[in-house]
Amino acid sequence: MSLIEILISITLLGIGVAAMLTTTVVAINGSATERDHANAHAWLQSATDVLYGEERVDCDDPTLEDTYRAVISTTQDPEGWWEPSNAGSIELVSPELFWDGDIYQGTCYDDQNVNLQLITIRVSNPDGKIVESVEVVKG
Repeated sequence: MSLIEILISITLLGIGVAAMLTTTVVAINGSATERDHANAHAWLQSATDVLYGEERVDCDDPTLEDTYRAVISTTQDPEGWWEPSNAGSIELVSPELFWDGDIYQGTCYDDQNVNLQLITIRVSNPDGKIVESVEVVKG
């Protein structure tokens, strides 16, 4: 074997190893992103279950938003997602909307026995790259 053949074989092996390392890094990053999406969905599911279990607050009650916010804040966050210094959180998206018989809008119709409320919950991971939301109809 000549020196040129040895250099070419080392170069080809190096390219192969670099390609494998790049593929591994991409797979790890993709897996971490999917894990964060799964954590977001799990947290949203927990929050909606807790919200469904609570009594409905009348739409003309001034504590409606604070009550629902307190309810969803009791849900367990995915491990490592929330720390006081991070922005990762679960939140109630304002405004809550109310069913008028045709569409959801901002006017309360509890006095007409149309008691459906549309509540949006949003979660985000600490770095803000994963943001998921769900709409809950409470009646």
